[in-house]
Amino acid sequence: MFLTHHYYEGTVSYLPARGIIGTPRDATRCRSGCVICQHNGQLNSERSEKYEMDEASDSESSGEWRTIRGKFLAINAASMSCACPRSPKGLSPAAHLADGTTDLILVRKCSRFNFLRHLLRHTSKDDQFDLTFIEVHRVRRFRFMPRHCQSDSDLELDLHENSKRQIFSQICKDHPACGCAPAYSSWNCDGEILTHTAIDVRVHGQLIKLFARGIEELPVFEDLTNPCAI
Repeated sequence: MFLTHHYYEGTVSYLPARGIIGTPRDATRCRSGCVICQHNGQLNSERSEKYEMDEASDSESSGEWRTIRGKFLAINAASMSCACPRSPKGLSPAAHLADGTTDLILVRKCSRFNFLRHLLRHTSKDDQFDLTFIEVHRVRRFRFMPRHCQSDSDLELDLHENSKRQIFSQICKDHPACGCAPAYSSWNCDGEILTHTAIDVRVHGQLIKLFARGIEELPVFEDLTNPCAI
């Protein structure tokens, strides 16, 4: 699965994937018989049995939520590496298909030149996350709330955090007569455009069996006991 969104100002909240093996910036690759997927999948399954994914569990885990506010050129989520001929390592090279997580990649607002640098790194062996305006997190769930949908208290907090913002700037949420263009969604989920700007994404690990061609087998000359060869 690949989910992407281009330029918006708002708030990203996410639940980090705690207690699992692997990070978005390690050297592991997800292949057939992936031990990391098996281990993390079992861990997430046990966690799901202990805590049902409902509103009650959300309130219990509210302390785990982390929040990032700002302007983003791109918000990407990858549950697999998304490798292709133009990007040999993929959007997130160390993403795992069946570990119950997704890699949340935040590209903060930057110059066109810097954004081009980020894109070009997908075609090389350089670490595409090693840039000051890039953040990547391995998460179980995340939400995005555009600024025009935030509550008054959230907007006041944004104004307080950014002293350079004009306090009397016009907020057109409830005033369509002002002539501002209505908000529209540019979320792209595997080629399908979603209808809402605000979004809540939750990962359900190993719910279906996947039959596909081109899945990499573990080379026979690699050491099975070495986790870096998975």
